Amino acid sequence: MKQSGKISTIELWRFILTIGIALGHLNSFIWSNTNETLIFTGGRVLSFFLFLSGYFLMAHYQKHKKADSEKPAKSAWKYTGERFKALYPTIFMGVLFAFIVRNAISGTKITEIFGVFMDSIWEFLGISQIGAVGLLELKSVVVDPVAGVSQLWNGPLWYISALIIAGLFLYYIVSKSEDFFTGLFAPLFIVLTYASVGLTEIGWSKTSLNAIGFPNNLARVMAGMCIGMLIYYVVEYLRKKKFNEAMTLTFSVLHIGIVIFLLYTLYAGITWSEFTNGIIILLFTIILLTNKDYISVLYNKSGICNFLGRLSLYYYATHIAIVFLVAHIFPEMSYHASIVFNILITLCCAYIMMCIDDYIVTPIFRKNKLASKKV
Repeated sequence: MKQSGKISTIELWRFILTIGIALGHLNSFIWSNTNETLIFTGGRVLSFFLFLSGYFLMAHYQKHKKADSEKPAKSAWKYTGERFKALYPTIFMGVLFAFIVRNAISGTKITEIFGVFMDSIWEFLGISQIGAVGLLELKSVVVDPVAGVSQLWNGPLWYISALIIAGLFLYYIVSKSEDFFTGLFAPLFIVLTYASVGLTEIGWSKTSLNAIGFPNNLARVMAGMCIGMLIYYVVEYLRKKKFNEAMTLTFSVLHIGIVIFLLYTLYAGITWSEFTNGIIILLFTIILLTNKDYISVLYNKSGICNFLGRLSLYYYATHIAIVFLVAHIFPEMSYHASIVFNILITLCCAYIMMCIDDYIVTPIFRKNKLASKKV
């Protein structure tokens, strides 16, 4: 399973933080109103994936800009098309899986299935609440389907939809003028977004528009990706720099310290402000992408880490349906047992979905196997 071009520590942490987010959803959807002492709250770790997405977008642009003679708009659409082609099968399978599971749980009548499906057609097309429809109406995340009400069957997939939409805008802007993007647009957009949305949980409201005119979630995704695009220059500088033993040791100590911090926040819940947590995750992202410390060397070219990194996308796509399914089948299950069952069952479903993608979807819809999807 060894794949070239992979940074194994990045792939490992994709997997670990995806599980953390999934268990946070287990708490919020199933256990939030109980008397259980909740663990694995997930923390505020989504920024890790936003930084990575922005970094890989900029890396793609830098790799192709000299040979790309196309107009910025065409380049942006081409890039977005590649991203959509890589990610949409997973989005569709994730929505379909959640649609089947949650309608089965709710006992939706056969005569109502088509109407419920049509009410949710935009989600099946990969445009969830962060997309065009989300600007027009409040979408529901309730379990019970209601004909005539647009719903989200797999709510967490809004994030992947947002990455695709934000990537289109950002790729166009940087292709139009890299100097304008790095010198004015990105810093200004980041400051205005966080100034208007704020760095609180309220700032993630999916229905509110911020001062810039974007939905809050889309604005924050774009701001996070802008940060990731800017750290591309930092990472490239560090990669080209010759590290002495003191620098390598410093990066190693920071690596270990941040790992301990992140594992603590995943287990016990974050007690730091979102801004502080975001700075720590940003530093961690830079360290992992630089890939020059002693800890990273231990993971380099790790087949199992690269495999887990791939699996994380499918884990994310299936986890919310499993959350509701396990709660429905085992209503008396204890909290700690539900954590174990959710992880094991979601891993199995994620692996099955990955195999379907590799051996059915890819041969039919893709010319080349997209084994290194960047989310």
